[in-house]
Amino acid sequence: MENREIVVPLLSWLIGGSRIGGSYNIYTASLGTDPLRGAIGQPIFNYRIWIEKNDEDTEFVKAAVYYGMSCFENQNEDEVEINIFEATDEGLDMLRRYLEEKAERFFECK
Repeated sequence: MENREIVVPLLSWLIGGSRIGGSYNIYTASLGTDPLRGAIGQPIFNYRIWIEKNDEDTEFVKAAVYYGMSCFENQNEDEVEINIFEATDEGLDMLRRYLEEKAERFFECK
């Protein structure tokens, strides 16, 4: 049985200890793996969520979507789709809906 629930962490978790001298947290997840059979030979929907700052020191949330068995760092740039959202609860809701749409389309084509 596959778990296809998109999980988006709380904004406070993503912010982590960044405001007291620490760093932001990065959330990485995948859909399409089976707890009993694993992911070998199966298409995998991967996503990664993190916070960055722009030149004006404004925080924003980035979400990357990529497919397959490789980790984010080993993906070719042209195989990763990155989208930017506001670093607010509303922005995270938009991010969740975006990821749900992308996952739905991915599994329809599977």
